Amino acid sequence: MLFILSAILGIIIGLLLKGDIKRLDGSDLKGIYIPIIAFSIEIVLFTLVRKGIIERGLITYIFYLLQFILIFIFAYLNRQNKAIVTIAIGFLLNALAIFLNGGAMPVNPDSAVAAGLYPSKDNINIAKEGLYVLQNEKTLFWFLGDIIPVKFIRSYVVSIGDVFICIGVIYYIIKSMKGAE
Repeated sequence: MLFILSAILGIIIGLLLKGDIKRLDGSDLKGIYIPIIAFSIEIVLFTLVRKGIIERGLITYIFYLLQFILIFIFAYLNRQNKAIVTIAIGFLLNALAIFLNGGAMPVNPDSAVAAGLYPSKDNINIAKEGLYVLQNEKTLFWFLGDIIPVKFIRSYVVSIGDVFICIGVIYYIIKSMKGAE
């Protein structure tokens, strides 16, 4: 949802800057099908975990790895595009947080409460999400996890990587609509 909001914001800014939404067709990108496949993997993975069909473990780790490899292939193919590079940096930061912490994104419990996702730290039940873990003293690179509480339309806890991705999405849309890189 956060990335959809970023896309909407990019379109609004692009229109305010007299950009043309017809230019927003992705024709300037190589391998546009690659991120579609990668995000399809993520949707399937999250759905299977949340429905209890699979649990976090080797299989989710492998699919996460495949997803990130696809994202980085896409970024490499489009490395001349600063917006895509910014998005790739965000994914790299998220990948580090996930893979260094057993294949799950660490979530700061104080941030989850501050965002309004839970009434208190005692009520946090992140296990139902499957691909998230609560940060603790053993969390590696905790600052790359979901640490930033956001209350806008919905409540979120986002990572620094997510911020980079959102900035990259907004930048790509604005530049595309304006007819520049």
